[in-house]
Amino acid sequence: MSNDLSFDEYTARQYRELEPEHLLTRALTLQPSGHYRRNGRGWVSLPYPGFAVVSMVDREPLNQDLPGILESVQAALWEHCPWGESLYFLPASSFHQTIANTLSEDRFIEHIARPGLEGAYPQRVAEAFARIPRFAGAAVAAATAEDAPGPRAAKAEPEPGAPIRMPLAGLSIFGTALGVLGVFEEEESYQRILHFREHFYKDPAVRAFDVRRTRPFIGHVTLAYVETDLTTMQREELGAAVHSLNQAMFAARPVFHLAPAELRRYENLSAFERRPTFPQYIL
Repeated sequence: MSNDLSFDEYTARQYRELEPEHLLTRALTLQPSGHYRRNGRGWVSLPYPGFAVVSMVDREPLNQDLPGILESVQAALWEHCPWGESLYFLPASSFHQTIANTLSEDRFIEHIARPGLEGAYPQRVAEAFARIPRFAGAAVAAATAEDAPGPRAAKAEPEPGAPIRMPLAGLSIFGTALGVLGVFEEEESYQRILHFREHFYKDPAVRAFDVRRTRPFIGHVTLAYVETDLTTMQREELGAAVHSLNQAMFAARPVFHLAPAELRRYENLSAFERRPTFPQYIL
């Protein structure tokens, strides 16, 4: 099982990924994702079925300006790197933060599709959600402050269920994709997500489907996939372009307000379907 990072480790990791030398290193090792291909009429999405627990950008009213901001980043990247066969830009309707990966592609087929359990899976996830205890971080901190000697500074408690704020620090390069990285202003926001993940992945209802925590939580919104093997010159241009865009477009730190975590079904990575019977969880 892959453990999540500490808050300090996570924060350092996110900013390290935005350093120009790190961007170049990532660009030089990029590989095609294999999720999309071009035909005579445009892009075709290739099958990649699965379920995931996600927070969608367009599900939270506080994010009303964020899709346009992220689309402007896509447009600027295209202006710097107009490689029509190489970069597939995701539609704004797909912008999301993965809270917990569950099952996709071969493991989805093995554990859900082939046994005919797609109808049962959402109910098992709902059961797991119902057993996750309320995050007590704020309450524990308040109790500690009450016990501490001396004067206490007044501090407003966060509103229960208020969306988690995740400022977006800059565009980064992943193994097969490009996306913006998120950081947190307060450790408690990060711990709310880790609290959910810890309980969700340990729940017997989802473990029965062989759902595992295979990677640590990384705050990000994927904007584009790479679909051809870039030349060395293109890779160097991409690394430089991403650094330039970060200097120009992320000084104001747009904020992604994380909406409730929802179970979503997808046939490919461009569209995440929500159905009336699918559960959600207020982080």
